[in-house]
Amino acid sequence: MHPATTLLALVLAAPLAAQNWYVPDTNAAVGICNSIPFGDVIGSGGYQSKYQVKATRTDLGGLPGLITGLGFTPCIGGKSHFGQIQIVLDHHPAGAPLSTTFDANLTPNAVTVLSATDYTWNTTANTWNEIGLQNFFSYNGTDDVVIQIRCVNGTSPAGFHRDVRQRIVWVAVSGSPPATGTSSNGGIKFEVGMLMARVSSHGNSCLGSNGMPAHSTSGTPQLTQTIGWDVTNGVPNGFALVIVGFFFGPPFELSAFGMPNCFQYQNVVSILLGILNGTGAGSVPCSIPNDAGLLGVKFYSQYACFDIPVNAAGLTTTNYNRVLIGN
Repeated sequence: MHPATTLLALVLAAPLAAQNWYVPDTNAAVGICNSIPFGDVIGSGGYQSKYQVKATRTDLGGLPGLITGLGFTPCIGGKSHFGQIQIVLDHHPAGAPLSTTFDANLTPNAVTVLSATDYTWNTTANTWNEIGLQNFFSYNGTDDVVIQIRCVNGTSPAGFHRDVRQRIVWVAVSGSPPATGTSSNGGIKFEVGMLMARVSSHGNSCLGSNGMPAHSTSGTPQLTQTIGWDVTNGVPNGFALVIVGFFFGPPFELSAFGMPNCFQYQNVVSILLGILNGTGAGSVPCSIPNDAGLLGVKFYSQYACFDIPVNAAGLTTTNYNRVLIGN
């Protein structure tokens, strides 16, 4: 979604709740570990999946709001990867159970909030991890919300904490989902963010002469605050570039530019120079103005590290971060 479109959506939907809602509770370290819907090892029984669960009107405070984030809590941190992932949100009659027919739970007004290929999601165990939505969903405050997740070739380290909420599920080693799934009580725990500041980590780095460079973000992306675009494992006392954009896409492999196994993940809007210390770490600050028009704006950041001996281009790239400015 273009930043101008985001701002228009915020204006049209105001006044809105700005809060995180947790289903069924805030404890990110409790609950049986389950591989549905995000997969397990390659070729496992949950390698393909289609999944639906509901956030009730009560879960969401009975207030209208703009859903800008979804978070989940993995049992073991690491990389989750999806050949394809799609997340769809829609209103659903309050208190009504989900049908086992997937399409019966969605209307023509359903909104695709994430649709990506070759998508890597870097997570930390037993804490809430934002999955990185592309688009937002305007919640009316009256209905429940159905969340549909479709994963193709999904792998995750060891499952995610679950609850006993109704879920509609299809899983398989291969193939396409049928019209109907199975109803059971094992929906994963999740966080619904409404205009709340969030950072998530995605993608992969390529190996440099000082190990695998890694990009993270320090601070909280809120108005008047300063966040740091951080990098580690670059060349000691070297230089690196922060690349910032507003859109991400499928990984673009950079062999043609002399950087095999390195990737570009987002468009390039701004490039800033960073100076690294004796361990190869550095940080470039970004101050967020006190401008309410920035609420709900998201951007993506990645580092390119100068590393002369490592390849023909003398550069390595890092994973990327999604940053959402919020409350």
